[in-house]
Amino acid sequence: MSSFSTLRSLGCAAGLLLSLATAQAQDHASHHAPATAAASPAPAAAPDPALTEGVITRVDVRSGKLTIRHGAITHLDMPPMTMVFGLQDAQQAAQFKPGDPVRFRVEDQAGALVITRIQPAS
Repeated sequence: MSSFSTLRSLGCAAGLLLSLATAQAQDHASHHAPATAAASPAPAAAPDPALTEGVITRVDVRSGKLTIRHGAITHLDMPPMTMVFGLQDAQQAAQFKPGDPVRFRVEDQAGALVITRIQPAS
């Protein structure tokens, strides 16, 4: 190997090491709060996860599913739309009818969106 090739290889290796060190420093820097944050008062405790508002458009008692026209589901980054959700407790479907306003919590369970909590909106 010529001395030029050796120098070029060393230069490339040094560049890679430098970029890795910089990336790690940036990654670790994002985990620490800035010094000015320590002087500000602590935020209030976060409330329980918000329930999403919606209106039931269809009830399928046999399958335990509800079709709901809903607002944004922020914790799933989902915009407002109408869609079908399964109920964690399928027997709850009999408690609702089309047109009922509801508040509900939906979770992604192994790729399926399942309502884990639902109540009439009042």
